[in-house]
Amino acid sequence: MHHVIYRYLVLLIASLSLAGCAGITYHAQPPQVSISDIRLVEAQLLEQRYKMTLRVQNPNDFPFFIKGLSYQLSINGSEFAHGVSKQSHNILPYDEVLLSVSMVSNTLNVIKQLQAASAVNDTLHFRLKGTVSHGTINISAPLYHLPFEKEGTLDLSSFIN
Repeated sequence: MHHVIYRYLVLLIASLSLAGCAGITYHAQPPQVSISDIRLVEAQLLEQRYKMTLRVQNPNDFPFFIKGLSYQLSINGSEFAHGVSKQSHNILPYDEVLLSVSMVSNTLNVIKQLQAASAVNDTLHFRLKGTVSHGTINISAPLYHLPFEKEGTLDLSSFIN
C-alpha cells in the first residue's frame, strides 16, 4: 500500500510541475536590424565578398544574447548577396551593437543588379531578411530563432550630382 501511495504522489508532483511550466512562455520581440555600411572586400571572377556592418538593437527589457545570424540582401526584388555569422554578442536591454559580418554574391547577380539599376530611375529598393539564433543567457545551444526584416530605398541620383 505504501508503495502505491508513493507512485501516485510522484505522478501528482510530476503532473503539477509540468502544468506549472505550461504557463511559462517566451515573448521576445525580434531585434531591429539595419544596414550601417557595405564595402567590397574581394572581387574574383565568379564571386564577390563584402563586409557589411549591421546595427542590431534590442527592443526587449531583458538581455538578448545572439548566438548567430543568417541573412540575405535583395536589391530590386532579386537576391544580391547572402551570408551567415557565428558571432556571439550580449545586447543589454534597450541597447544596440554594431556587428561586422561578411556576405557573398556571384558575378551574375551583380551584373543583373547593375542592369536593373540603369533601367530604373536611379532608385534601388533593398530588403535585408534573416534569422537570429539567440537565448537569454550565454549557453552553447541556441534557445530560439527569430526572423528579422528591413526594407528601404536608396536614391542613387543624390550620390551622382
